[in-house]
Amino acid sequence: MNARTRSGWWLMGWLVAASAQAACTRAVNVPLAPIGRSVSFDGGKAQGIYPTLLREVSAASQCQMDLRKVPRARLQTMFDAGQADILIPASATPARDATAEFVPLIQVRVSLLTLDGDAPVPRSLAEMLAQPDYKLAVVRGFSFGAAYDEAIAALRQRNRLIEEPDPSGVTRALRQGLAHGTVMAASILVGTLVNEPELTPLLKRLRVEPLDEMAWSASGLYLSRRSLDEAERRTLRTAFVHVARSGRVWQLFNDHHPPGSLGVSIRPLPP
Repeated sequence: MNARTRSGWWLMGWLVAASAQAACTRAVNVPLAPIGRSVSFDGGKAQGIYPTLLREVSAASQCQMDLRKVPRARLQTMFDAGQADILIPASATPARDATAEFVPLIQVRVSLLTLDGDAPVPRSLAEMLAQPDYKLAVVRGFSFGAAYDEAIAALRQRNRLIEEPDPSGVTRALRQGLAHGTVMAASILVGTLVNEPELTPLLKRLRVEPLDEMAWSASGLYLSRRSLDEAERRTLRTAFVHVARSGRVWQLFNDHHPPGSLGVSIRPLPP
């Protein structure tokens, strides 16, 4: 059974299960920010892994989804204010858990990413913080858990942080030597390099190093408790849980990335 056929089977099965419980009485507001192969835009049209997933879930759940482009930092602000119904992709954090419901879709491991060089790289966030000259470039609005957030806050306070609006900006900061490295899932940066011909040659220079504090963790989406009622969240939750368990999310990641490029940063949820 090929990928397209498998996709059709999970969608057909969910359509039957969801037809009696669709509960979205309005369009679901899903602002999206460019992030490698996960989310990109051709003019005003969203494309990539998560737009494809959202459109499939929209069709299956009968919940219309309004996808539009916003900067990542604004996306987080909108979600916090109840002006966005879904935050995707997202890692679980205590602050987000207070106002929204997390739905895991995939497992990720965040790493230290650098361009080639002979200089030794830190093996942990603590070691990075202890190096007084080490500068990090990050995407404004990204969060990968408490250890990451604490390290970013400390680097910002010490003027050792370069914050960019998107992964492309981070890549250019690394290329220009403005920062020594970045911390994110390798698939995000790989997808950015593949998407942008100007940056593609940097693929051969990319180094991926694990960090002691950053283990495998779930990545997925948040459903807002401020803007979605319980019936809407139940319908969407059921749909996204179904698609994650079906293997469709993992399939989409493999379809959109070079063969063999995901092993260190992305894997399916455990059974």
